[in-house]
Amino acid sequence: MTQGPTAILATWCAEAPRDWSAACRDGARRAVLDTLAVMLAGQSEPAVAAVRRGSAGWGSGGCFVVGAAGGMPAPAAALINGTAAHAIDYDDVLEPSMSHPSAALVPALLALAETTGAGAAELLDAYLVGFEVMARLGEAMNLEHYRRGWHTTLSLGSPGVAAACGRLLGLDARRMAMALSLSTSMAGGSKRQFGTAAKPLHAGLAAKNGMIAAQLAAAGLEGIEEAFDGKWGYLEMMAGDAAPGFAGLADRLGAPPAMEQYGVWLKAYPCCASTHRPVDALRRLRTDAADVVRIEALVSGIAAANLRYRVPTTPSEARFSLPYCLAATLEDGSLSMASFTEAAIARSSIAAMIERIEMRVDPELRSDLPVTESSERATLLVSLAGGDTRREVRVVPHGHPDDPLGEDELGAKFLDCARDALPPERAAAALERLQRFEKLNRMEEVTTLLRA
Repeated sequence: MTQGPTAILATWCAEAPRDWSAACRDGARRAVLDTLAVMLAGQSEPAVAAVRRGSAGWGSGGCFVVGAAGGMPAPAAALINGTAAHAIDYDDVLEPSMSHPSAALVPALLALAETTGAGAAELLDAYLVGFEVMARLGEAMNLEHYRRGWHTTLSLGSPGVAAACGRLLGLDARRMAMALSLSTSMAGGSKRQFGTAAKPLHAGLAAKNGMIAAQLAAAGLEGIEEAFDGKWGYLEMMAGDAAPGFAGLADRLGAPPAMEQYGVWLKAYPCCASTHRPVDALRRLRTDAADVVRIEALVSGIAAANLRYRVPTTPSEARFSLPYCLAATLEDGSLSMASFTEAAIARSSIAAMIERIEMRVDPELRSDLPVTESSERATLLVSLAGGDTRREVRVVPHGHPDDPLGEDELGAKFLDCARDALPPERAAAALERLQRFEKLNRMEEVTTLLRA
């Protein structure tokens, strides 16, 4: 009998060789380093503080929680740390799944590794398995799944985390299939929450729910054998006939691994990824704000739908406002964490510039294609005083796998993100250990340095 996609995924996740290439392992290491950086930067955000308060009565435990001196049980730690990792939208991107993979995967695996005593090499192996699942689910369901409004960091992140945690727990194919099945009952998330505190919570929920699904499957809890395909399956309900589907899934798994095929996009700016191409295009023009009369930005329909705030009133909204991000880029020369504070968004010069910026949908960028056939770009037309117009098209943003952050840039990002969370000497020591992460035998070698 032909296996369905759940069984195909589960068998691969349980039995895939652990002989990952050096490129895969290093990509995973960089993702872990980057995620811990943005987790530290997000630890004081209101959403994270609220989740810490709300989960305070869930019991004590030994797992590291960002912004806290004490520990918590693994699911609570995954929830809080996942929320923190996504709190300022500075975390990484996996393009086929159109999601933030590491904000879900890393907090869950970190807490589970602390619980089980697993080392860094085992964590990286599990990360790459979860990353693969998120990529292949994205290929099967996007762009339609994302276009319908699902926040894929949760909807595809929960199964990805379940696969990763199942790998770390050593589940066999049957138990892995149950972990994936159960995870589909713990997923969802609407993009309507973009710009609110619920958006980073989605990453925390993916981390917690995927871990719980794997733990329950390990304990013997059963779900439907085929959760992804068939009537009322994940694909039908959440993407429908317009999605590519699972044909050829078995041939694509690990051939090559998603980390080699797609890589992971480590962000250069703490805002929605849909802003990064136009921001880089504007920076490339090297235009003085005083000379700008008007900016017209052409982006895809998908990007325009994400960037729903024209005049933001909060830092969270500003991260999803292209007019704000472009105005702040002109004012500040780039975008940093300092660009997304209450004081920064209240600047009168920014408000005046926003009035001169228009975002339109590029009619040539279609949103009805499979994710593997779609393309993204940003086109900027900048009208200057004196009548001149400058045009710039940006396809690859800095930080993307095709234009990656250098190791020095990644280290600088970590230290900048840790600035308000850790003393300088502890931040430097944590960075040194993360740069040789694969050699660590226990997570406590890093987490003891990251505690508040």
